Amino acid sequence: MTDAISHDQVRALADAADLPLGDDRLAPMAELLSAWLPAANELSRKMSQPEHDRLMPITVFTQPHTDGQE
Repeated sequence: MTDAISHDQVRALADAADLPLGDDRLAPMAELLSAWLPAANELSRKMSQPEHDRLMPITVFTQPHTDGQE
């Protein structure tokens, strides 16, 4: 994948997510995604390295008890 996200790709993503997106928003969204996606992919590659296997999030979300116990 190239770093540049096209207007057609933005339109396809918005349509797939059922998000209303006016044509006037295609250029700004393409620019934003072109900056964010390569950085997100690089972070994903970095965090997938074996030396990061034991890292855990600092905030842990838990499910509330549903069996009446607290």
